[in-house]
Amino acid sequence: MDTSLHGKGKARDLAHTLPPLLFSTSDLQYRTIDWPSSNLGSPTPTAGPSSYGSTHTSPPCASSSLSHSGSQPPENSAQQLPGLTRVPSRRRSFSNLSIHSTRSLAARSMSRIKVKLGSSSKGPGNLARRLLFRSKAGAAVTSIDLSPAGSVSDPFLGNPGQGNPTWKTPDFQPCPNLEFPSDAQTHIQQSTDGPESLSSVTGKGRSYSSPLPRSILDIIPRGNSDVFAPVPLVLQNLFDETLPRELKLQVFSALISLHEDEFQLWKSSGQWTVSKASSSKYRWVGRDRGMRELVKLSRVSKAWRSLVFDGQLWVDVDLKAFPNLPTPFLLRLAETLGPFVKNMDLTGHTRLDHSTLGQVTTGLCVRSAPTIDFTYTQLSDLNLTGCNALTTQALHNLVIHSPFLRSLCVKGLNAVDNTTFDVLALCPHLTSLNMSRCCNINGGGLHRYANAVLGRHGQLALRELRLCGLEAAPSLEILDLSYSRSLHNSALEAFVTCTDEEKSTESVVLTAREAGRDTRDNGRYRRRITKLRHLSLSNCKLLTDIACSNLAYALPRLELLELAGIGTAMKDEGLVRLLETTPHLRKLDLEDDTDITDAVLSALTPSPLAGSGSGSTQPLQTGQVLEHLVVSFAVSISNEAFLSLIRNCPRLRVLEADSTPISGAVLKEFVSQAHEQNVSDATLVAIDCRAVGEGSIKDVAAITRPRKGWRAWDARKLAYLDGRDKEELKVGQDECDEKRIVLKSFYNWQTVDAVQAARGRQRRNSRRAGNGSSDNLEDMVQTSGRLRWWSPSSGRHLHGTNTPDGAVNNREGCVVM
Repeated sequence: MDTSLHGKGKARDLAHTLPPLLFSTSDLQYRTIDWPSSNLGSPTPTAGPSSYGSTHTSPPCASSSLSHSGSQPPENSAQQLPGLTRVPSRRRSFSNLSIHSTRSLAARSMSRIKVKLGSSSKGPGNLARRLLFRSKAGAAVTSIDLSPAGSVSDPFLGNPGQGNPTWKTPDFQPCPNLEFPSDAQTHIQQSTDGPESLSSVTGKGRSYSSPLPRSILDIIPRGNSDVFAPVPLVLQNLFDETLPRELKLQVFSALISLHEDEFQLWKSSGQWTVSKASSSKYRWVGRDRGMRELVKLSRVSKAWRSLVFDGQLWVDVDLKAFPNLPTPFLLRLAETLGPFVKNMDLTGHTRLDHSTLGQVTTGLCVRSAPTIDFTYTQLSDLNLTGCNALTTQALHNLVIHSPFLRSLCVKGLNAVDNTTFDVLALCPHLTSLNMSRCCNINGGGLHRYANAVLGRHGQLALRELRLCGLEAAPSLEILDLSYSRSLHNSALEAFVTCTDEEKSTESVVLTAREAGRDTRDNGRYRRRITKLRHLSLSNCKLLTDIACSNLAYALPRLELLELAGIGTAMKDEGLVRLLETTPHLRKLDLEDDTDITDAVLSALTPSPLAGSGSGSTQPLQTGQVLEHLVVSFAVSISNEAFLSLIRNCPRLRVLEADSTPISGAVLKEFVSQAHEQNVSDATLVAIDCRAVGEGSIKDVAAITRPRKGWRAWDARKLAYLDGRDKEELKVGQDECDEKRIVLKSFYNWQTVDAVQAARGRQRRNSRRAGNGSSDNLEDMVQTSGRLRWWSPSSGRHLHGTNTPDGAVNNREGCVVM
């Protein structure tokens, strides 16, 4: 090319290109960042982006500002980079416009490579750029002035050339109103010493315009612990460390009461069923279950064991529900509880021997004073029924060390003999004594006991005596003399007779007629009025109705009278005389007294007008409060007497009249009266009553039941039918419904067997369900001779017994029930 043309053409211009990305090692500290500089001639080794999100933590050395040049561009504009000679075409943030980022070496080298590898000057791209810049040569061009003269001062970054900026001074407070976490206060305090102190703080990347954090989340203190490690939770045991011992004991005591309330709620809400009671899960309920749970809590810790076996929780030791209790546990209770135990019930503990009882007595004893050698227990109620392994010496040792004993039950123990009465004389507060069925005692021991007590205290404090007759017991309320084979009429006469000198005793004077003596006798007979409420003379074979005459007018408070098993010696005369003087009688047992007649029922039947009004002032008559009557085997009583009694005794709910001439009309009348009065657990026993037919039973089947069921673990083998269990047997009645009348007869017993047979078939069907078979008609016919029983909804005849082809050969015969 000719040299004259040199300089006439347009110079080659560099193409506008973006700098490449630089992937360098990230440094989060302010001291290693290449901040923007106004001097383009001094390139730095490294340069970072100038966007707002760039991560820089090193303070800048200088700052530049945005300026507008004059109408003419500077002379050296041709040597400047094309990217810096005009306003950028892309929209940028304020931080990009306020500071020019210096291009890195990598960016410059990349530009040179693109210039070398680009097209020649003759290309259309370069020619267009030259024409564009040439046409705008005289126009005003806005450029960015990099000189320090045109810079704008920044209060945070400082002015160029004036030393450190404001934020770098030691007295600078970044954000006075900003609250930092407690663990970050140390790092913020150290930041006043210089930018190097910020190396321990990891911050979010800031732009060059402001190096300060804008949020508390931008400052995260760097710790040495593992952030992924679980934070240990330290829970304070408030129960053991804060609560006093009294409140802890109250909490454990509430455990027992809660179980009792829960059991009462089950019964009241109808959730307590026979199937639930028969389950081993509910073998112990109420207080018994609470005691079991309380003992289980003793395994938690030693502190809880001391709380569980605190004497305040064991005032009443009722262990009759745990007959197989281990001996070491019983000894531990005696040693730890000691003087706190007042009531102890060991009914049914057949394994309790004399050595164990001796250790228990030693554990329960306390010493009143260090100088007194005698020790005693705090027992006031003791029940040892069924403890047949005890010896007389062990029993006497416990009684001697229990001077505060008020109730003692040693029913049926062979260890009780006449010497036991001598020991009982040391218990002046004894009010209840039960020695029934103790075969080694007689009247001699009882006589010594009475004499010893009367000699020391003046009178007996007994209110309940289940042993034999006693002559001086004015406070006696319950007297059980049943099965006293040697008891005679004279003993009962002596029991109620008093002399004229005993004027302090409440008594009544009777004529010979009233006393049951000869009417020609003109003498007067004084009888002592007793406080007896319950008198049992059953199976005393030597007694007759004369004994009843001797007791007439002496038992005005009598409520329960048992005269069963006396036999033909019990006549109407003496019995009627006694019944006429007992208006509060609620129960009368005359079973096996075969010679009584309608006169006895007439004495028990009150007048129809008696008590007709609510405010009636008429005296109470015998029979008005009668609830339970037993006249079984009284073959001389007529249906009319039964009907009159049922209609005129408003509170009668139990009538036992098996083996009597009672008819179906009497049965329907009783069921109707009980149903109308909505009586709970009403019962009629009519077994072996030939006049009661199958039709009468079917007529009342809708409101009757064959047995009086009860829901408990001990009744699981009786298999009561409970409507709450919703068994779809299609036979039988709900035996646990209190509103149904219990009707016991020959046909009702067959209903019980029908329920058992239906349950058996149901179990077989459930087993065959897995094999795809069921109980079909042929199987039922083959087993119907043994399993098909009568039910109120069907007849007793078997299906198929009258078939003409004679396929079924089994016949219904007599089956022993």
